[in-house]
Amino acid sequence: AVVSTQSTGALEEAVLTIVHVPLKIMEVAGECWEALDKLVTSHNTSLKADLQVAVRCLETGIWSAYKSVTFNLGDIKSEEVRTELSTKAKVLLDKSEGIAARLLSALDG
Repeated sequence: AVVSTQSTGALEEAVLTIVHVPLKIMEVAGECWEALDKLVTSHNTSLKADLQVAVRCLETGIWSAYKSVTFNLGDIKSEEVRTELSTKAKVLLDKSEGIAARLLSALDG
């Protein structure tokens, strides 16, 4: 029983790490929006397509990390922890999508 409890605890810890890594990626990638925003608002028109690609790449990377978080949340036993991590990831995703939409609109304008 002790080994089983230790194994369960180790497994839970591993799953939390698996979820925290992409969540951290979302946070770090989200910090790039400010720099990209500055580039979009002061870009040379010949860079428009490159900046659109940059916006989409950043948005896609954050979305991909979000999917990794949500995929692995089901393996976390604590409902409270699942809800907390899910909410945090959703907030980061929503922020990313909002900024991406705004920047793409500015580039199309």
